[in-house]
Amino acid sequence: MQLEAQDYAAILDVLESVAGSHDTRDYAARVSAGLYRLFPCQGASCTEIDVAGRRVVSEPAPPFPSGWIAQYGPAFEKLAWQHPLFGGFISGERVGPTTWDVDGAERAFARTELYRSFYEPNGVRRQTVLIFPTSHGTSMVISIDCAATHPCGHREAAMLSTIAPLLETSYRLVSRAEGNLVWPFTDADGPTMRAAAAPPAAPAPLEPLSESPQKLTIDDAQLRAHKALRSAGLTARQAEIALLVASGAATPQIATTLQISTGTVRKHLEAVHATLGVSSRAAVAATVMRLVHPEAAGILGQPLLSR
Repeated sequence: MQLEAQDYAAILDVLESVAGSHDTRDYAARVSAGLYRLFPCQGASCTEIDVAGRRVVSEPAPPFPSGWIAQYGPAFEKLAWQHPLFGGFISGERVGPTTWDVDGAERAFARTELYRSFYEPNGVRRQTVLIFPTSHGTSMVISIDCAATHPCGHREAAMLSTIAPLLETSYRLVSRAEGNLVWPFTDADGPTMRAAAAPPAAPAPLEPLSESPQKLTIDDAQLRAHKALRSAGLTARQAEIALLVASGAATPQIATTLQISTGTVRKHLEAVHATLGVSSRAAVAATVMRLVHPEAAGILGQPLLSR
């Protein structure tokens, strides 16, 4: 889609604000606030995912209401693996910008427990997501949430595609300027986590959207499952497909969930068969159950999608 002059002017306004960031948390707050101004969306967020620490820290715009994390956090922790882009979250791959839409190709996602317990109650029907890896092993996830009353469309996707590489470059500049500090994941009863040999903390943000980073977690079982399959020789995408097969998803359902073609699913599945030394989907499922730690088996107990 061809953007107009006012679109580029709005993008420059966001970039000018982001350019004033003095640390990565301030960067996140400015990105979220800027995208929330830029798009007619329900909300925008800039999130850092620390896979090793199983923590997700987000600067949303507007801020999460009081009690929101306590109400919805457990569902995300338990079911995050059902997200169409979960593999990108944990593998450190660059993704997007890409969009899932439960009124479009991702209708099957609307039947997952994650959607019904996390996104649907918050009115989110469509999400445009940008993911890029950081130099200290985390993933930055920038997302725009859209509802029926804020139906983001092709213009928003084109604008985010235009601004995406600039946002990634801005992050890297800010990160280097503060000495590659890991975003301050703070526990109520524990110290702030920082990279080894990190310098003293940068000054607190001047005008953050909230008083402290807002934290969710990723269930350890999800990570163990993926790590077990990666250790067996599968790629991140092949691990996703193996887990979906084990959950009972058919090839078309897997293609819809991962936003790839059925032919691509079949090619990946052939590679899974070869790597695991099996010749059927049932054998894939059985092998997955043997490889995955028993504590992770719970995520395979129910079909991913209603059939």
